[in-house]
Parts: sequence; structure tokens; C-alpha cells
Amino acid sequence: MIGAIIWKEWREHRAKYFAYWLALNAPILPVALAVGISKAARTPFADLSDSTVLKYLPLALGEPVLVATAFLLVTGFLAVATFSPEIEDGSLFFVYEQPLSRRRYVAMKLLLGGFHVVLAACFATLLATVTAYAMMLLSGKVTLAGSSGAFHAVMAASARAAIWCSLISLIVFTGSALVSALAPRWWMAAAGSLVITVVLLAVGGDFFSFTADIRDGEPMSIGMGFSTGNAQ
Repeated sequence: MIGAIIWKEWREHRAKYFAYWLALNAPILPVALAVGISKAARTPFADLSDSTVLKYLPLALGEPVLVATAFLLVTGFLAVATFSPEIEDGSLFFVYEQPLSRRRYVAMKLLLGGFHVVLAACFATLLATVTAYAMMLLSGKVTLAGSSGAFHAVMAASARAAIWCSLISLIVFTGSALVSALAPRWWMAAAGSLVITVVLLAVGGDFFSFTADIRDGEPMSIGMGFSTGNAQ
């Protein structure tokens, strides 16, 4: 019966899972395409070399920030899309008539969805760093021997970020799934998911910190540079 539930969930929601994976990896795809085919997009990286690889490779860490902030809305809506239909069309009551306890069915459904969310969040976080490094190697300006240390350092940071991103995404998915199981209409569940996500971002801002702590009264400066090839 457990195998039948797994197959049922995959058959009904595989398109939604694929769309979720695509959404989380969407930021890296247009960037990679632009840098790959456009000379103008490569201009800011004119001084890329083994000695400057740490100047650009950490930019890939922007992906976990997106996964744990903006894309939490997508995570919440995935929970709504997988839980609400069975309530609205009444098919959930048919499932409850099968030789399986209600708690086990809901637990299996939640575990399967949570598994996809955690796996997708970790994959997207690590893929950004791997893709950025692969493009640097393909450019010919960076060598494997001279930049492997920098890659390992950034990859370790990505791995740590992947753990946090997957946990945060799982919290939003679980909360949105709970709202979806209680709300009689999908739009009510979607509104509840939105509220949960916004509250988590607002209240958990001090806990889920992506930047270094700065003491009160101490200045912090952020610099950006854009290179045209002739001047900075």
C-alpha cells in the first residue's frame, strides 16, 4: 500500500515537482546562457584568473539567498498545489476508505513532498557554484590546479547554505501543507501560505542571517565595480 501511495503521488504531481525544480534553478540558466553567448556579458569578468577567482566565484552564493527568501513563495504554493486538490474534489475521502490509516497517508504525502523540496533546494544551491566554476574553467582563464582551493572553499560554503535553505524550505512547505489541509478552498490555502512565508521572513530575519554581524556604531562599506575593458 505504501508503494501504491508513492506511485499515486508521483503520477499526480510529477509535473508540479518538475516545475518546482525548474523554478529554483531558473536564475542560473539565463545567466549562464548570457555569459556563454554574449561578449558584453563577459566584460565585467575581464580580469578573471587564478588569482582573482575568489572575486567572482562567491557570486554564486546569491542562489541560496533566493532559495531561502523569494522562492519560499514557490515552495509554499507547491504545498498548496499538492494538498488542496484532494480536498476540493473530495478524492481525499475515497483514499481514507482504503486499508491504510489516515495519519499514515498524510504522513507519507507530507514526507514525499518534503523530500522533493529538500532535494531541490540542495541541488539548486550546489548547482549554482558548480556551474559558475565550470564556466570559469571553460573560459580558459582559470586552471583547475590554480583554482581548486578557491572552489573547495566556496563549495563548502554552498554546502552549509544548502542545509539551511533546505530546512527553511521544509518549514514553509510543512506550514503551507497544514494550512492547505485545513482550508476548504485553494485560494484560502494560498493566502495562508503567503502569510506564513512573510511572517517567517519578518520574524526569522535575525535567525536566518546571510551577512556578517556588524556591531552598533561600526561602519560597513560595500563596493561594486564594473569593467569596460579600458577603465574601471
